[in-house]
Amino acid sequence: LVNMEQPVKLKPERRLVHLDLKGAPPNISYLQKILPLLQSFGANGLLVEYEDTFPYHGDLQDLVSKNAYSKSEVVQLLDLAKSHNMTVIPLVQTFGHFEFVLKHEKFQHLREHPKFPMTLCPNHKDSLATVQAMVDQVLEMHPDISWFHIGADEVFDLGVCEKCRSKLVENGSKAHLFFKHIKNVLDYIKRKYPHLNLIMWDDMFRTVDTKTLKDAGIGELVEPMVWQYLDRLVLPEDLWSRYSAVFPNIWVGTAFKGATGAATFATNIAYHIENHKQWHKVMELEKSRFQNFRGYAFTGWQRYDHYATLCELLPAGLPCLALCLEIMKTGTFTVATHTKVSQDLGCQELLPLNPFDILSPIPECSFPGGVIYCGVALLVHLHDEYSAFMKNDRYQGWMTEYHIKYRYANPVHIQYIMGIVKSLHEKFCDLKKFIEPGLREVFDGDTIEEWLMVYVDTPLKKLEELLATGNELNALGARAKPPLESENCVEMTDDKS
Repeated sequence: LVNMEQPVKLKPERRLVHLDLKGAPPNISYLQKILPLLQSFGANGLLVEYEDTFPYHGDLQDLVSKNAYSKSEVVQLLDLAKSHNMTVIPLVQTFGHFEFVLKHEKFQHLREHPKFPMTLCPNHKDSLATVQAMVDQVLEMHPDISWFHIGADEVFDLGVCEKCRSKLVENGSKAHLFFKHIKNVLDYIKRKYPHLNLIMWDDMFRTVDTKTLKDAGIGELVEPMVWQYLDRLVLPEDLWSRYSAVFPNIWVGTAFKGATGAATFATNIAYHIENHKQWHKVMELEKSRFQNFRGYAFTGWQRYDHYATLCELLPAGLPCLALCLEIMKTGTFTVATHTKVSQDLGCQELLPLNPFDILSPIPECSFPGGVIYCGVALLVHLHDEYSAFMKNDRYQGWMTEYHIKYRYANPVHIQYIMGIVKSLHEKFCDLKKFIEPGLREVFDGDTIEEWLMVYVDTPLKKLEELLATGNELNALGARAKPPLESENCVEMTDDKS
């Protein structure tokens, strides 16, 4: 993984760290601790995706989650960023990923699909007004910003509702539906806030031809943020020629966590290093096509969508973020880079690049949130042990649902199985005691409950059930098989009369 290439000249103006607050919003006190650290690694901005953690009010009050930030906390966040010379760019979804709005009964009539809450109907008379109200409230709390991100990625279900189907009949293009709504949103923001530079995700027009892009009339209104999170980039060959013919300025979205599985709780650093190295090479080749290559947003997704479970927590992904920031700052990933970041994070050894390698040592790091990072590494090992036990030959051969139902088992094997179960149970309990204080320093109670329930309490509950069942089977001892329920059934007769 060591790249001995010489540093290149590519030094993007902005390196934004994405805060995905639709899950596990960190306490402001935690952000206060990590912003200086992120700044030291090269971050100079925050892309803040509030979703339901923004303190909406009035007609939008229903959108606010129980663990939302208060107005004073938003002000604290902005002051923190300013004190560390970080640009803040709010991100408000205005089309797709609208679950946090459309899940509420008050707004369900705005759905593109009556059963699915992801996409806003672009042709409902109240849709644009709802988006405008959301944008206005967020911008009211961010009076000093220069940039604003309208989201608009993964707009599925276009052309489904009756209104949109009739529009398709008129012009025959889902792209037209998409661009019409986007243009309306952009025009509104530009009219009311002419000082703002606007950004949007690019995926919904990534394969659209140049003429259609030009005809959409958005080239001078918005700057695309091209995102791709794979360790081997997959993009259309003509992407940059098409985009440069329409858009003077361009951004790139990488990923430092939250891109390798909806239920992945540990960050595979090696995977994300490759994503950043790939992007670095691509932009060195393509940046000259544009008037400005604005920089990178290092995305760190906390959920795949509003309903998905939590993936890697911010402290679990912070070492990866630090390494990726360093890579984009220097242009290389070397042993020296690896060593520097590991030491700066207060780690006793080099950061393991693949947490799923069970031969890797458990890291001990003193950075803010290091207890969570260490606990997650322990949990990877425990999940591996748990999975191995569930495939254990003795467990599968002598403690099946059949054995449990009829209380028919050999104590020799049950005692062996219980030894493993007790050991695993103790380890999960110890992990929970170890990581809970660290979680409380960073997150609210709802976040802690959800994360523990999904990743710790679920296997723990199964182990507790097995302990209780094993004790019952041991108490019964070795005995003859009781009559099967099927033997008590009334026999069918062959009487044809």
